[in-house]
Amino acid sequence: MVSKRILVFIIALIFPLFGLGQQIINFSENSYLEINYGYGFLMPHHSSISYLLEDHIKTFDIKFIKSTSGKKFWNQLYRYPDYGLAFYRSNLGNKEVFGYSNALYGFTKIPLIRFPKGSTINYQIGVGAAYITNHFDINSNYKNLAIGTALNVYIDFSLNSYIALTKKIGITNNIRFTHVSNGNIQNPNYGLNVLSTSIGLAYQFNADYHIKEIVELPEIESKNNFLITLSGGAKSINHYTNGTYLASSLALDFNRKYNLKGKWGIGIDVFFDATNKQFSESNDNNDFVNPDLYQIGTHVLHDATMNKITFTVQLGVYLYAPVETEAFFYSRTGLRYALSDKWNISMTLKSHYAIASFIEWGVGYSILAN
Repeated sequence: MVSKRILVFIIALIFPLFGLGQQIINFSENSYLEINYGYGFLMPHHSSISYLLEDHIKTFDIKFIKSTSGKKFWNQLYRYPDYGLAFYRSNLGNKEVFGYSNALYGFTKIPLIRFPKGSTINYQIGVGAAYITNHFDINSNYKNLAIGTALNVYIDFSLNSYIALTKKIGITNNIRFTHVSNGNIQNPNYGLNVLSTSIGLAYQFNADYHIKEIVELPEIESKNNFLITLSGGAKSINHYTNGTYLASSLALDFNRKYNLKGKWGIGIDVFFDATNKQFSESNDNNDFVNPDLYQIGTHVLHDATMNKITFTVQLGVYLYAPVETEAFFYSRTGLRYALSDKWNISMTLKSHYAIASFIEWGVGYSILAN
């Protein structure tokens, strides 16, 4: 069990950092340091969490950030975004039951408005790994039904501003939502959601960071493509049942680019979920030939691409589900990283409503079709 948790941690930590690329090596160019202190609250989205809350949330984070200069065309498409690495720490409202959250994550900060002298209003998306000091234990911490593992996936979404005081120093303000969970690898897994605000200082290593280049945008070479993705993962039944079970999916998508940033598409999914065996009437010992363990669905999707990273959002409905699911529809959100023009790797979360089903670790192959 420990080795599985370590594996989840390593993969979750490394994946979002792929997109930062080799430019991190030149961090002294167009880069800055940001430190923030915040205050907020843990959102009691389940009754098992609300009665345990004793304190507000205090947050601290430090970020190493690189500003894009416009040398690559995708910089212009997203109004010259920033990207970087960050460390985040917060209490969780009850130090005895939930403890503290410590996260290391990669992120991108995309300007909504960019002012002439360097000030900006942005939104930020981050993904990484979080270590929770106090997780569920049937003997010593049975009240914690929010988090079942010490190592978890960390998701960060925030709106923020940068106010330039001088050429090198600025004030930052943030409204932030963070989510921590293990993607149902081990129950309980209601997850922890924190809403907070923060204020901080930033120091620019390069006073000319706000000067950007403009390059000619390329033509779209191929608007249509097919994508085949095979994914695997693991999930648990509940915190009273030991063990993890195989969950996997095969997806076939058709996408059409509407500009250099985005695509719309449709697709078909075939899911395999070994946890459904508890509800199956089949006596076959071979799970892979048991039809009760499969579901078939169809979905619509939207992809937003930044350099080699694609953020995908999908909404689907089940066409075949012999074992009743938590909902008649499902969602999938996550990231893909392009290894080449044809191959990619992905990390997505399949959910019903706001309840995680499992994390899909996938490999995809793309076929262009003009």
